[in-house]
Amino acid sequence: MEMELKLGKPKGTGNASYEEWLGKAPEFERIDREVEADVVICGGGLAGVAAARAAVEQGASVIQFEKTEKLQARFGDFGSIGSRVSERWGRRGEDLKQGIMKHFMKETSYWPRQRILKYWLDNSGQALDWYLEAKPDLYILSRTTDPIPDGVEEWLQPARYPGRGEKYDPESDNYPCYQITVQFRPTHEPVLLANYRLACEKGDVRTFFKTPVKSILTNEKGRVIGVMAQDYSGKVYRAMAKKGVILATGDYSGNLDILYYYCPWLRNNPNIYTAIDPEGYLADTGDGHRMGMWIGARMERGPHAPNVHNMGGPLGVASYLQLDLNGERFMNEDVSGQQIENQLAVLPGNTSWQIFDSAWPDQLRHMSPGHGSVCMWLNDEDVAARRVNHTLAPNDGYTTPGTVEMAASGKYAGGDGGAGGAPTIKADTIEALVEKMGLPREKAIASIMRYNELCRKGSDEDFGKTASRMFPLEKSPFYASKLTPAPLLVCMSGLESDHHSRCLNSEGSPIPGLYVCGNVQGGRFSIEYPITVPGMSHSMALTFGRLAGMNAAKGY
Repeated sequence: MEMELKLGKPKGTGNASYEEWLGKAPEFERIDREVEADVVICGGGLAGVAAARAAVEQGASVIQFEKTEKLQARFGDFGSIGSRVSERWGRRGEDLKQGIMKHFMKETSYWPRQRILKYWLDNSGQALDWYLEAKPDLYILSRTTDPIPDGVEEWLQPARYPGRGEKYDPESDNYPCYQITVQFRPTHEPVLLANYRLACEKGDVRTFFKTPVKSILTNEKGRVIGVMAQDYSGKVYRAMAKKGVILATGDYSGNLDILYYYCPWLRNNPNIYTAIDPEGYLADTGDGHRMGMWIGARMERGPHAPNVHNMGGPLGVASYLQLDLNGERFMNEDVSGQQIENQLAVLPGNTSWQIFDSAWPDQLRHMSPGHGSVCMWLNDEDVAARRVNHTLAPNDGYTTPGTVEMAASGKYAGGDGGAGGAPTIKADTIEALVEKMGLPREKAIASIMRYNELCRKGSDEDFGKTASRMFPLEKSPFYASKLTPAPLLVCMSGLESDHHSRCLNSEGSPIPGLYVCGNVQGGRFSIEYPITVPGMSHSMALTFGRLAGMNAAKGY
């Protein structure tokens, strides 16, 4: 299912120094309106809405500021452990906790706070069940491929269930992907709005849209007591918080100065964040990060974690042979889209070609059900007649023969590149395919012949690829998908925090009265957004948004 993306302008040039982009808290000569509540929430996305509902359920009053004209929700994958909805699909997350913890921490090189991960493992299922309470009529598919009934416009489905027709053991993969993700389709916005309405019904919630928070107020003892905000007409608000302030302001990737300071290798990646402020700028500009740092919060020190998952072409990033622009094989292709993206960053032209032949339908069942990898296919006639879930696409792990042929003919529009959108070509011979790719003829053909030789041996002596995912290129016609830098979705690094969602100062102690959740919360991810559990970002925003609301309401 495609979404039209309206893109805003990023802020900054990408060349500012630390001191220049950090700046100083603004000063206001006047205050136009004074407001007060138990809890003040900065941001109206998933984390902020969860915080608002949780706070009012604890009996607290809430004031919420949102920079844009509406509440924010994007996409819909949620990784969760032990929710009731997951267990109805036979996915008992309790059995997977230790494996997830081990591989998550390994993939992020042990930079995140493991107690934050443990809290998420123990509470994400309960948080998802709580979130779903707001929309009890949401339609739930029994299987991923079940058809969508007429009249159903919003639904919940399992990711890749029941699977590829054979048991998948995540422990056997180089980068395991645990199959516990649930997917709100087409987005989780209807459920977000239902949670907001429920919060307003349950308690006192006042929301000011198009009113960004500008600074955090503290008393003489350093306790956070409120915020200053200013709407786009210039009206200035002072909002006092009797119990606590929650930062749920999102990430910083819309501010090129902050983004390139922490992640300079992302200069070749487009930004497709969809929230736009009333002035036409991207809304995710690190406002909460800077405001927290102004009062002594610390930006997390570990390598920051961008979400730049390459989702490939009509077969996603399934583990087929890849050649660089020199016509040479350069990696073990049996990895996820994030690791492939990392390799593209160091290749000539930041480009590779994924090559497969016409035997792909028989090969997919051997592929990893990882994030971005296609591992199942559907019959085109069943999709056209809607006898199956007709919205499934390569970024869900499914393709069809028709999708592959449309991609090869240039007629398939895959959106952001995550639904089969990579340019794909087709030829009757290897030689003709190499010519269409524009690769050095002799070198590319030699690389393909070498790969075929290794496939027949059943051992990848060059790069150590899993033997069961090595298939020689033999059956005409042949295909190649051109992989280029993927869009940056979000950069998930933030202010240091503990597993109670309390924001920490430079000494590692909680700043009294200040809480963080969502993508302004640090300590959750590092180096990259891992594929251990797809949808973990949404789930953490929900889980810790709820926790921040509860703890702020209690003054913990």
